[in-house]
Amino acid sequence: MPDLRNLRVLAAAHDLSAAVHEAASGLDVSKVPGLRAQLLAAVDAIPANISEGAGLGTDQQFARGISIALGSANEVGSHLRVARASEALDERTVRRCQAKRAVVCQMLERLLRVVRSRLAYSP
Repeated sequence: MPDLRNLRVLAAAHDLSAAVHEAASGLDVSKVPGLRAQLLAAVDAIPANISEGAGLGTDQQFARGISIALGSANEVGSHLRVARASEALDERTVRRCQAKRAVVCQMLERLLRVVRSRLAYSP
């Protein structure tokens, strides 16, 4: 299984998490109650699922962890859109977080393809 210290996607996921946590500190919770908690849970799940999947010992479990992390990244995108539409977060903040999220999604998709291709060619 991969050495987590060498997974660039994990570093990018932590960077996204830090950016979203910073943004969430300024989120107007009166506009959408509960949104902050959902946003933070989703963003924290991304690196957690990458790490968990990598540590489970098989490519199949790693692929599952990556898939779950990708789902959480998409959930973050949805929560950010709600935050912007409700004016709980400003446009600039949302754009910055969405840009980081897009990078993480691309990296996760590429990694998932690699792991799945290894699964297809393993005995």
